[in-house]
Amino acid sequence: MRVTVLMGSDSPERDISLQTGNAVADALQRGGHDVTRVDIPNVRSVATHDAVTSAEVVFPALHGGDGEDGHLQALLDLLGVTYALSGPLASALAMDKAASKRVMAGAGIATPEWLLVTWDRATSGPMAVTGSESTVTARNGGTLGLDRIRERAEAELGFPLVVKLNGAGSSVGVEIVQEAGEFAAAFERVAASAVGSQVGILLERYVPGRELTVAVFLGRRLPLLEIRPRDGFYDYGNKYTKGATEYLVPAPIHSPTYEAISADALQLYDLLGCQGVARVDFRFDGDHHWCLEANTIPGMTELSLVPMAADAVGIGFDSLVEDLCRDALLRAGTNS
Repeated sequence: MRVTVLMGSDSPERDISLQTGNAVADALQRGGHDVTRVDIPNVRSVATHDAVTSAEVVFPALHGGDGEDGHLQALLDLLGVTYALSGPLASALAMDKAASKRVMAGAGIATPEWLLVTWDRATSGPMAVTGSESTVTARNGGTLGLDRIRERAEAELGFPLVVKLNGAGSSVGVEIVQEAGEFAAAFERVAASAVGSQVGILLERYVPGRELTVAVFLGRRLPLLEIRPRDGFYDYGNKYTKGATEYLVPAPIHSPTYEAISADALQLYDLLGCQGVARVDFRFDGDHHWCLEANTIPGMTELSLVPMAADAVGIGFDSLVEDLCRDALLRAGTNS
């Protein structure tokens, strides 16, 4: 195969994208494929890049921003380029955590209660607060301040709660707020980690307990995996620091909970219209499991979860990556 691996770009997750991209490219080269690595400055540059338009298949190894939220995928569709993983709609729905939560709720998949704050970076103030029941909009600089948002969050979600960017991954822009007095400072830190003039910040009820994830590969569920950080929660540092987190695969979860979590992951994969591979994250409080989000371009580094789950059933990293490229060619009606 003649494969172009796209990586880098201008999102806050650029460094992790480079790690994923180089790991994917190394695996394909070991398989004897003709691989071109492209560190793009931004998604727009793809439209005029010869290595993209001449490739048999493009592997998008971009995390966050326009590379994962459907913009890149829509551009590749317009260019008539065959690419691995999910298309524009699935990518957009999964990246927008509030939108995917609405999909979950409609399908009966349990997800923690949430509020979405639309934040204006120019004025450092909120424009709207959206929940499952209602929307409150600020008019002409209205009275939607952080105190009002905290009051609503306390009433509807309680403390502790999670504050995170609505459209980011790799645990970028995530804070766990233990009590009301910590809310404003944590919210402002998350807002400061965003890019763009208007950003979405998700407030989510914190679910204590165990962190679990399910990878769905070519429509099949891989083993359930449990994540146990040695200190704190599964933040950016624990995710990408070797030895900072313990991983158990298959997760020591008894039936029928194990099967129910895996079934919810597969259902969400199908509902969002994912292709290739996606990772679906959960929390389990000992009695109930709660779906948090889906990731359509999961990490592919030595510490990444999807390769661990695949390896547990005998799918090596090189085969995993090659099969994703061949799947793209088959869906496009070609093969090589």
